[in-house]
Amino acid sequence: MARQLVWAFADREITRIVSSPLARCFETVVPLAESRHLVVESRWELGPDTSLDDVLTLLADLPDTSVACTHREVFQKLLGWDVTCEKGGAWVLERSGSELVPALYLAPPVAVGAAERYTARTA
Repeated sequence: MARQLVWAFADREITRIVSSPLARCFETVVPLAESRHLVVESRWELGPDTSLDDVLTLLADLPDTSVACTHREVFQKLLGWDVTCEKGGAWVLERSGSELVPALYLAPPVAVGAAERYTARTA
């Protein structure tokens, strides 16, 4: 997923990257940050157990050119519905006025071994 984010955001301006302090989130956005010569900021407000008010306060203060990496639990709080997101997948949310709306789902990349097994079964 980390490399996929670099490609997914290739045509977007990014000036700031913030992430949950948990390793699985933080490590996901490091390649994107490196490709833009940015530093990933660790923010407790993006952790899975954070209150909705804390997340909304942080997101409201970020410029539109920011990337925030968080967890499914936080997306569910933000959107108010059960978010479909496979392990290793990602949602891109965009601002529409004062609301955050889902704009794009990035499915997790298929591991080479899994793709080979799938191809062998279907051939």
